[in-house]
Amino acid sequence: MKNYCALLANGTVTQIIVADYEWATANLEGEWHDLGGEPLTVGIGFTYDADNDVFVAPVSEVVE
Repeated sequence: MKNYCALLANGTVTQIIVADYEWATANLEGEWHDLGGEPLTVGIGFTYDADNDVFVAPVSEVVE
């Protein structure tokens, strides 16, 4: 099973890598968050709600 980590900038996911969380935090700069294994349900642009420990999908505007 693959493990995924997300790089956060101001609470927003800017990058996702396939790596162990401990490795990412020890070897890479930035604020990393463990996403666990598959299926991957988080993407670039999601925001992290630390109070509820959840990622929230970005909201798109509907143009009519």
